[in-house]
Amino acid sequence: MRRIAVVTCYRQPDYVRAIALRAAVSALGDEAVVVRNRSKGVRRYPEVLAQLWRLRRDRPDAYLVTFRAFEVLPLVLALAGRRPVVYDEFINPVEWFVEEHAKLRAGSLPARALRGAFRAMMRRSAKVLADTPSHAEHSAALMDLPLEHYAVVPVGTDEGSFRPVEPRTDGPLRVLYYGSMLPLHGLDVLLEAMVLLADRDDVVASVVGGSDTDRARVDDAVRRGARIDYRSWVPYEELPALFAETSLAIGGPLGGTVQARYVITGKTYQFLASGVPTLVGANLESGAFEDGVDALVVPQADPAALAERVRWAAEHRDELAAIGARGRALFERRWSLPRIADALRAALAGIRPH
Repeated sequence: MRRIAVVTCYRQPDYVRAIALRAAVSALGDEAVVVRNRSKGVRRYPEVLAQLWRLRRDRPDAYLVTFRAFEVLPLVLALAGRRPVVYDEFINPVEWFVEEHAKLRAGSLPARALRGAFRAMMRRSAKVLADTPSHAEHSAALMDLPLEHYAVVPVGTDEGSFRPVEPRTDGPLRVLYYGSMLPLHGLDVLLEAMVLLADRDDVVASVVGGSDTDRARVDDAVRRGARIDYRSWVPYEELPALFAETSLAIGGPLGGTVQARYVITGKTYQFLASGVPTLVGANLESGAFEDGVDALVVPQADPAALAERVRWAAEHRDELAAIGARGRALFERRWSLPRIADALRAALAGIRPH
């Protein structure tokens, strides 16, 4: 049995990616030595460092640095000695800061410094994990690293929380859109689509999450005729009950941004695992779905196309339950815990107990 330290240092220490990787390590028959923060502010850094320092006396066989712990990756590399470090990139920092959010100008000194620092750390890591094949390819090109240095481990979800529910089939078609409202998710696309559906009194959207600015955008859409119920937040443990009230879940991404080209969103996995009929945005990974069979697939950044597909769903309620059930079967085949464990086993091949 190998001892693998699974290191998380994030404002959400039990983010789904970390939960899935810890569970996958255990599913392989290895011992997961969990290093995680409890504080959510800056105190999380010394907290995690103290745990890593204590591990020096009895070093594990390998370290797995989960998203999002890239701030402590240099410390893990330094303290690991000759033990291998696997870095779960999940989101490439250059992609995030330069391409997606333009916080750093491409080609600027800060952008080059960021790339140089992370490229060095990624080369030093025994393996880099990506969530999808296209994301691995993009990161490899962006960082000028061989694709063989990457391993693809899908995100999956918390299967203890998200189990099949009976999707809502009576009343209006209730469309669910929830999340952190990042640009890749495409809130504006959903809102414009709901305005286009103002003539349909049998379609209502539930929008959950976001800031006061997002709430203002929702209110503006409502003034223009959209039928939307808004809530600022729903506790994590109440999400399964919310899914049971949903006729069609918007997994997205819809935003048409750089990051939106490469991902299957975390909420998509939640919806599929719950058997809720799910709509996804077309991108380099949407070939995993068959439109109208196990999901609905629409072009990104296209409110008219989204409105048309929602309209179709409202007029074919009898087909949605079967789409949800086939979506659940797809999840089990491709993204359930055994599949994540299989992918992680391949990524950790060659690591032997000391």
